Amino acid sequence: MNRQIVKSYIKEYKNQFDFVNQQEIYKWKAVKQFQDNWDINAVDFYSMLDNSLKLVANLLDSGQYFPKRMLLKNTEATPEKIRTLFKYLFDEDYDIFERIELFRSDFKKLNEQNFTDLKDYQDHRAVIVYLALRFPERYFFYKQRMFKSFAEKIDYTYKPVAGRIENIGQFQTLCNLLKHELSNDQELLKLHKNRISDDCYYDENLNILTQDFVYAVVRHLEPKEIIEQKTIKQTETTKLQSTEITLTETEIDFTPRTINYIQNNIENKRIGDLGELWVIEHERQKLEQASKPKLAKKVKHVAKEQGDGLGYDILSYDANGNKIYIEVKTTKGNVNSTFYITRNELEKSKIEKDNFRLYRVYQFDDETENAELLIIKGDLSNLCEIPLTYKVNMKKASG
Repeated sequence: MNRQIVKSYIKEYKNQFDFVNQQEIYKWKAVKQFQDNWDINAVDFYSMLDNSLKLVANLLDSGQYFPKRMLLKNTEATPEKIRTLFKYLFDEDYDIFERIELFRSDFKKLNEQNFTDLKDYQDHRAVIVYLALRFPERYFFYKQRMFKSFAEKIDYTYKPVAGRIENIGQFQTLCNLLKHELSNDQELLKLHKNRISDDCYYDENLNILTQDFVYAVVRHLEPKEIIEQKTIKQTETTKLQSTEITLTETEIDFTPRTINYIQNNIENKRIGDLGELWVIEHERQKLEQASKPKLAKKVKHVAKEQGDGLGYDILSYDANGNKIYIEVKTTKGNVNSTFYITRNELEKSKIEKDNFRLYRVYQFDDETENAELLIIKGDLSNLCEIPLTYKVNMKKASG
């Protein structure tokens, strides 16, 4: 992501704020309408849903696109089945991709039973609208074409392909990075706050503002400055086998501390995401320089495309086409700063010890996106000698 291009667009977004706001303020009103009327346990589920979606406008129905119409038609025909679909879709204890795909597939089957000659229109865009209306602090209104166009304009690493579920995770990551940039612009925040009237949802988490910025860039804005293409720079790259690393001895410290873990985790997540994008660019440039452009295009950000738990973040390749499983650990601090390895990451390093790499990105400057890199090869067992937490599964004793 070229942050200079993003900042140029933010400047133009502020310049055109009144015009964009006239076109797009309906989104804040739509969320307010939904939040004020949604009730999963409503006796008359159809009327409740109809009223909740009263102001969604072209978020759901436009041109030859009719997800709202088909949602209401199916709800009128089989309200309890649609209620059940929404209960699972809105259950945040389950995997987001699983919920989205199950909603779409079950709705399609239901629609085929209710209206054999009509298309259901419940694509990723529509389902994300439902989620963003219900949880505006967690999700961002999404359109694949909007994402694709915006990604091209700001030189974003990921290039969305129509129909792929991984687009959603990638869009969430991009929006969270953009939200940080927007939240640091006090002039923009003042403009945003002043436009929110009583009939609008107060966008405290800035998610709607973030999507509004993305859409404005695609639909309404052009930056006034010409920004050069950014290049990944690194001052030093060191490669080590995991067995070459020794650990610092530590003692248990019972000193009480008060730490803002919530804000720390948010910032660490942002730096971690930027570090992963940095490594993707690094790997692609490495393969391009080795005259392997086809392999460069195959580098994948699997942690965002498939979710956490794989034990690595990025799938890359060496010049011979062998897979490399890369786990990224990023810090603004020095190479010796503390980091954490999960059980899945450890186990993956054991299974793929010949092809596993831990990329320690350190001295990371999130303004210039310059960093230094330590590449640790192989099984991480010798780095995982200091347990911090334990997973406990309790079972009542028999007898």
